This record gives sequence, C-alpha cells and structure tokens, in this order.
Amino acid sequence: MDSSVNIENHKEQIVNALARSGHKHTFDDVVKAVANNEAQYWPANKSAAITQVAKKSDGTVGLNVWLYGGDLKDFYLLVNAAKKHVKDLGSNFIMTFDHRKGWNRLLKKLGFVEHGKTLIWRL
Repeated sequence: MDSSVNIENHKEQIVNALARSGHKHTFDDVVKAVANNEAQYWPANKSAAITQVAKKSDGTVGLNVWLYGGDLKDFYLLVNAAKKHVKDLGSNFIMTFDHRKGWNRLLKKLGFVEHGKTLIWRL
C-alpha cells in the first residue's frame, strides 16, 4: 500500500477491473473511497489492487480485495505485501468474494481456501 503514488497512474487497470467485475462503481467512486480511507490503494509496476478493511461477524478484522487489475506478474507481489500488512495490523485474514472463477486457481496456490463464494486466507 502506497499513498504517495497517484491513483491516476493506474486508472486504466482499475477501470478494466471494474468493467470485468460487474460492480456498478466508477473510477471516481474508487478514488473517493481511497481518499476517505474507506479503501486502500496498492500500486505495482503495471497493476493495482484496491482493498477494504473487513470486519466479520465474529469480530475478526482483515482485508477484502475489492479490485485487481493489471499484469499477473505483479499479482503475487501484491498478495504477499497484503499478507504482511494484515499481520502488521494484527489482523488475521484476506478475502475476496463474487470474484471471477479464474481467481480460484491463482489464489489457492497462495494458500486461500474456498468457502462458498468466498476465497479466504487466514494467518
């Protein structure tokens, strides 16, 4: 996560991720969420991820991966950075839901497990 990088640098990747996700949100919605600390922007070379702090009903806190767009070579670096961030926060999970089916294979390689429509990684 790096707030010093301008989110406009990854507008194309974020817009493409929004289009593929089926979300009704716009790029401006994402920019506002990041500016209001409702979401986190994770820039990489040719990619970007957007996460949100997630609070589960059992009181545990972690990250929800809202969007990812760009080069898959950056994907693994971003997931590892997010895992470290979760540990540093004292949190214990990263999850994504309503994702495209292709993410299952990639995320399972990184220790995520399927739970209904959710993929989740726990410490």
